[in-house]
Amino acid sequence: MRKKHLLLSALTLMTAISLSACGNNKDATNNYNSNSYGHDGYMGLSNSNPHLPNRNGQFLNYDSDGDFAQRQLKKVSGIERTNIMFQGPEMYVNIKPKPGVDKEKLRVKALAVLRDNFPRYKVHVRMAG
Repeated sequence: MRKKHLLLSALTLMTAISLSACGNNKDATNNYNSNSYGHDGYMGLSNSNPHLPNRNGQFLNYDSDGDFAQRQLKKVSGIERTNIMFQGPEMYVNIKPKPGVDKEKLRVKALAVLRDNFPRYKVHVRMAG
């Protein structure tokens, strides 16, 4: 009888503790803002680091990524023309260098710029001509 009473008391105490934790205390805050990330289809994971380029309100798609890659490659001197193609998580870039430019140095520089700006893609750079 004593064991039953002790078990019932323990069960009642555990139930009371668990129910009190679920109460709505208006004074308590958890500093969580459920609207802290934009609606981007990735539950906030794609824009959780604001220092990565191409994240400020733009949708992540091949068109905007290709335009951004073109803008970044225009900053690299020695490039005459570029062609960018996407295939899933892979970015393929063909570069036609200006005459007299060291092709390997230009390829390494363009590859570094693209990998730095597009960590979500596996970048391949090929020199034409």
